[in-house]
Amino acid sequence: MTNYFAFIDESGNSTQERFFGLGLLMLQNTGALYDSVKPYYERILANAKLIKNRRIKELIKNNNLFELEDLSNSSVQFEMKFRNINFSNNLIYKALIAEYFNFKDSMFCCLVKDRNEIKSGTFFDPWESYINDTAMLLANNIKKLSHCEICVLCDDLSKPANISDTFENRLMVAVNKKLIKIGISDCLFGVVILESHASLMIQLVDILLGCVMFDFKREVGLISQKQFERKNIVVAECRNIIGEKIL
Repeated sequence: MTNYFAFIDESGNSTQERFFGLGLLMLQNTGALYDSVKPYYERILANAKLIKNRRIKELIKNNNLFELEDLSNSSVQFEMKFRNINFSNNLIYKALIAEYFNFKDSMFCCLVKDRNEIKSGTFFDPWESYINDTAMLLANNIKKLSHCEICVLCDDLSKPANISDTFENRLMVAVNKKLIKIGISDCLFGVVILESHASLMIQLVDILLGCVMFDFKREVGLISQKQFERKNIVVAECRNIIGEKIL
Protein backbone atom coordinates (compact mmCIF):
# COMPACT_ATOMS: atom_id res chain seq x y z
CA MET A 1 0.00 0.00 0.00
CA THR A 2 1.42 3.40 -1.05
CA ASN A 3 0.41 6.57 0.76
CA TYR A 4 0.10 9.92 -0.97
CA PHE A 5 -0.52 13.48 0.12
CA ALA A 6 -2.53 15.51 -2.39
CA PHE A 7 -2.29 19.31 -2.12
CA ILE A 8 -4.95 21.43 -3.84
CA ASP A 9 -5.06 25.14 -4.62
CA GLU A 10 -7.26 27.30 -6.83
CA SER A 11 -6.92 30.62 -8.57
CA GLY A 12 -9.37 33.00 -10.20
CA ASN A 13 -12.49 32.51 -8.07
CA SER A 14 -13.40 36.18 -8.40
CA THR A 15 -16.12 36.89 -10.98
CA GLN A 16 -13.79 39.56 -12.42
CA GLU A 17 -11.30 36.88 -13.49
CA ARG A 18 -11.63 35.33 -16.95
CA PHE A 19 -9.79 32.12 -16.03
CA PHE A 20 -10.43 29.74 -13.14
CA GLY A 21 -7.63 27.31 -12.33
CA LEU A 22 -7.19 24.34 -10.07
CA GLY A 23 -3.85 22.70 -9.28
CA LEU A 24 -3.05 19.29 -7.75
CA LEU A 25 0.33 18.24 -6.35
CA MET A 26 0.69 14.60 -5.28
CA LEU A 27 3.61 13.41 -3.16
CA GLN A 28 4.52 10.18 -1.40
CA ASN A 29 6.89 11.91 1.00
CA THR A 30 6.59 15.60 1.72
CA GLY A 31 9.65 15.88 3.98
CA ALA A 32 12.42 16.08 1.38
CA LEU A 33 10.59 18.55 -0.85
CA TYR A 34 9.60 20.65 2.17
CA ASP A 35 13.22 20.85 3.32
CA SER A 36 14.30 21.94 -0.16
CA VAL A 37 11.53 24.54 -0.55
CA LYS A 38 11.96 26.09 2.92
CA PRO A 39 15.22 28.00 2.17
CA TYR A 40 13.57 29.69 -0.83
CA TYR A 41 10.59 30.61 1.34
CA GLU A 42 12.95 32.15 3.89
CA ARG A 43 14.77 34.15 1.21
CA ILE A 44 11.50 35.45 -0.26
CA LEU A 45 10.24 36.30 3.25
CA ALA A 46 13.47 38.16 4.08
CA ASN A 47 13.14 40.13 0.84
CA ALA A 48 9.53 41.03 1.67
CA LYS A 49 10.55 42.20 5.15
CA LEU A 50 13.32 44.35 3.67
CA ILE A 51 10.90 46.03 1.27
CA LYS A 52 8.34 46.56 4.04
CA ASN A 53 10.95 48.16 6.31
CA ARG A 54 12.02 50.48 3.52
CA ARG A 55 8.40 51.45 3.00
CA ILE A 56 7.94 52.15 6.71
CA LYS A 57 11.00 54.43 6.76
CA GLU A 58 9.70 56.24 3.68
CA LEU A 59 6.28 56.80 5.25
CA ILE A 60 7.84 58.07 8.48
CA LYS A 61 10.11 60.40 6.54
CA ASN A 62 7.12 61.81 4.63
CA ASN A 63 4.98 61.92 7.78
CA ASN A 64 2.34 59.79 6.03
CA LEU A 65 0.63 58.55 9.18
CA PHE A 66 -2.50 57.23 7.47
CA GLU A 67 -0.66 54.74 5.25
CA LEU A 68 1.66 53.90 8.13
CA GLU A 69 -1.34 53.03 10.30
CA ASP A 70 -2.85 50.89 7.53
CA LEU A 71 0.43 49.06 7.13
CA SER A 72 0.81 48.43 10.85
CA ASN A 73 -2.79 47.19 11.16
CA SER A 74 -2.47 44.71 8.30
CA SER A 75 -3.10 41.14 9.45
CA VAL A 76 -2.27 39.41 6.15
CA GLN A 77 -0.07 36.37 6.75
CA PHE A 78 2.99 36.09 4.54
CA GLU A 79 3.12 33.37 1.90
CA MET A 80 4.78 32.68 -1.41
CA LYS A 81 2.38 33.50 -4.23
CA PHE A 82 2.72 33.75 -7.98
CA ARG A 83 0.95 37.11 -8.00
CA ASN A 84 3.66 38.53 -5.68
CA ILE A 85 6.53 37.81 -8.05
CA ASN A 86 8.40 41.04 -8.82
CA PHE A 87 11.82 42.32 -9.88
CA SER A 88 13.23 41.96 -6.36
CA ASN A 89 12.37 38.28 -5.93
CA ASN A 90 11.84 36.73 -9.38
CA LEU A 91 15.29 35.13 -9.44
CA ILE A 92 14.48 33.35 -6.17
CA TYR A 93 11.18 32.08 -7.58
CA LYS A 94 13.02 30.96 -10.72
CA ALA A 95 15.47 28.95 -8.61
CA LEU A 96 12.54 27.49 -6.66
CA ILE A 97 10.95 26.23 -9.88
CA ALA A 98 14.23 24.56 -10.87
CA GLU A 99 14.49 22.98 -7.41
CA TYR A 100 10.97 21.55 -7.65
CA PHE A 101 11.76 19.73 -10.89
CA ASN A 102 14.61 17.88 -9.15
CA PHE A 103 11.93 15.83 -7.40
CA LYS A 104 10.97 13.34 -10.09
CA ASP A 105 8.50 11.45 -7.90
CA SER A 106 6.22 14.46 -7.47
CA MET A 107 3.15 14.70 -9.69
CA PHE A 108 1.51 17.98 -10.65
CA CYS A 109 -1.47 18.59 -12.90
CA CYS A 110 -3.98 21.36 -13.29
CA LEU A 111 -7.23 22.35 -14.93
CA VAL A 112 -7.92 25.81 -16.32
CA LYS A 113 -11.39 27.00 -17.32
CA ASP A 114 -12.12 29.99 -19.53
CA ARG A 115 -15.29 31.72 -18.36
CA ASN A 116 -15.73 33.14 -21.87
CA GLU A 117 -16.23 29.61 -23.16
CA ILE A 118 -18.95 28.73 -20.66
CA LYS A 119 -22.37 28.46 -22.31
CA SER A 120 -24.26 31.74 -22.27
CA GLY A 121 -26.74 31.91 -19.40
CA THR A 122 -24.90 29.25 -17.38
CA PHE A 123 -23.92 30.30 -13.87
CA PHE A 124 -20.33 29.45 -12.93
CA ASP A 125 -20.01 28.59 -9.24
CA PRO A 126 -16.34 28.55 -8.13
CA TRP A 127 -17.14 26.56 -4.98
CA GLU A 128 -18.97 23.79 -6.86
CA SER A 129 -16.30 23.83 -9.55
CA TYR A 130 -13.62 23.54 -6.88
CA ILE A 131 -15.27 20.39 -5.53
CA ASN A 132 -16.21 18.75 -8.83
CA ASP A 133 -12.95 19.53 -10.62
CA THR A 134 -10.85 18.46 -7.63
CA ALA A 135 -12.77 15.17 -7.60
CA MET A 136 -12.11 14.74 -11.33
CA LEU A 137 -8.38 15.48 -11.02
CA LEU A 138 -8.01 13.15 -8.04
CA ALA A 139 -9.96 10.28 -9.61
CA ASN A 140 -8.06 10.53 -12.90
CA ASN A 141 -4.74 10.35 -11.06
CA ILE A 142 -5.77 7.67 -8.56
CA LYS A 143 -6.85 5.29 -11.33
CA LYS A 144 -3.25 5.34 -12.63
CA LEU A 145 -1.98 4.16 -9.24
CA SER A 146 -2.41 0.80 -7.57
CA HIS A 147 -3.23 0.05 -3.94
CA CYS A 148 -2.88 3.57 -2.58
CA GLU A 149 -4.31 5.67 0.21
CA ILE A 150 -4.57 9.43 -0.21
CA CYS A 151 -4.89 12.30 2.23
CA VAL A 152 -6.15 15.48 0.53
CA LEU A 153 -5.11 18.90 1.84
CA CYS A 154 -7.01 21.80 0.26
CA ASP A 155 -6.65 25.54 0.39
CA ASP A 156 -9.65 27.10 2.09
CA LEU A 157 -12.32 28.63 -0.14
CA SER A 158 -15.25 30.50 1.36
CA LYS A 159 -18.36 28.34 1.50
CA PRO A 160 -21.62 29.81 0.16
CA ALA A 161 -24.13 30.73 2.87
CA ASN A 162 -26.77 28.36 1.45
CA ILE A 163 -24.54 25.28 1.85
CA SER A 164 -24.87 23.47 5.20
CA ASP A 165 -22.68 20.45 4.47
CA THR A 166 -18.94 20.67 5.06
CA PHE A 167 -16.46 21.03 2.22
CA GLU A 168 -14.62 17.94 3.47
CA ASN A 169 -17.72 15.76 3.28
CA ARG A 170 -18.81 17.13 -0.09
CA LEU A 171 -15.40 16.43 -1.60
CA MET A 172 -15.20 12.92 -0.09
CA VAL A 173 -18.58 12.05 -1.59
CA ALA A 174 -17.72 13.56 -4.99
CA VAL A 175 -14.38 11.73 -5.24
CA ASN A 176 -15.78 8.39 -4.08
CA LYS A 177 -18.60 8.60 -6.64
CA LYS A 178 -16.08 8.97 -9.44
CA LEU A 179 -13.85 6.21 -8.07
CA ILE A 180 -16.70 3.72 -7.68
CA LYS A 181 -17.47 4.17 -11.39
CA ILE A 182 -13.99 2.89 -12.23
CA GLY A 183 -14.05 0.10 -9.64
CA ILE A 184 -11.97 1.75 -6.91
CA SER A 185 -13.07 2.25 -3.31
CA ASP A 186 -11.75 3.07 0.17
CA CYS A 187 -8.56 4.82 -0.92
CA LEU A 188 -9.34 8.35 0.26
CA PHE A 189 -7.94 8.56 3.79
CA GLY A 190 -9.30 12.00 4.56
CA VAL A 191 -9.79 15.61 3.50
CA VAL A 192 -8.36 18.57 5.42
CA ILE A 193 -8.82 22.31 4.77
CA LEU A 194 -5.78 24.51 5.42
CA GLU A 195 -5.09 28.21 5.18
CA SER A 196 -2.52 28.44 2.39
CA HIS A 197 -0.07 30.41 4.52
CA ALA A 198 0.18 27.33 6.78
CA SER A 199 1.40 24.99 4.03
CA LEU A 200 4.51 25.42 1.86
CA MET A 201 3.21 22.68 -0.43
CA ILE A 202 -0.05 24.54 -1.12
CA GLN A 203 2.01 27.65 -1.79
CA LEU A 204 4.09 25.64 -4.25
CA VAL A 205 0.88 24.58 -6.01
CA ASP A 206 -0.06 28.28 -6.26
CA ILE A 207 3.24 29.04 -8.01
CA LEU A 208 3.06 26.11 -10.43
CA LEU A 209 -0.59 26.83 -11.25
CA GLY A 210 0.27 30.51 -11.66
CA CYS A 211 2.90 29.65 -14.26
CA VAL A 212 0.37 27.72 -16.33
CA MET A 213 -2.34 30.36 -16.02
CA PHE A 214 0.18 33.06 -16.97
CA ASP A 215 0.49 31.53 -20.44
CA PHE A 216 -3.29 31.17 -20.80
CA LYS A 217 -3.67 34.87 -19.98
CA ARG A 218 -0.74 35.86 -22.18
CA GLU A 219 -2.31 34.14 -25.19
CA VAL A 220 -5.41 36.35 -24.94
CA GLY A 221 -3.61 39.59 -24.09
CA LEU A 222 -4.32 39.73 -20.36
CA ILE A 223 -0.67 40.04 -19.30
CA SER A 224 0.65 43.59 -19.31
CA GLN A 225 4.21 44.39 -20.37
CA LYS A 226 5.14 45.12 -16.75
CA GLN A 227 3.71 41.79 -15.59
CA PHE A 228 5.57 40.01 -18.38
CA GLU A 229 8.87 41.63 -17.45
CA ARG A 230 8.44 40.73 -13.78
CA LYS A 231 7.17 37.18 -14.06
CA ASN A 232 8.11 35.68 -17.41
CA ILE A 233 11.59 34.73 -16.17
CA VAL A 234 9.91 32.33 -13.72
CA VAL A 235 7.44 30.91 -16.23
CA ALA A 236 10.21 30.57 -18.84
CA GLU A 237 12.17 28.41 -16.40
CA CYS A 238 9.17 26.09 -16.16
CA ARG A 239 8.75 26.00 -19.94
CA ASN A 240 12.44 25.32 -20.54
CA ILE A 241 12.66 22.48 -18.04
CA ILE A 242 9.69 20.58 -19.47
CA GLY A 243 10.64 21.49 -23.05
CA GLU A 244 7.49 23.35 -24.07
CA LYS A 245 7.13 26.71 -25.82
CA ILE A 246 3.87 27.38 -23.98
CA LEU A 247 2.29 25.84 -20.90
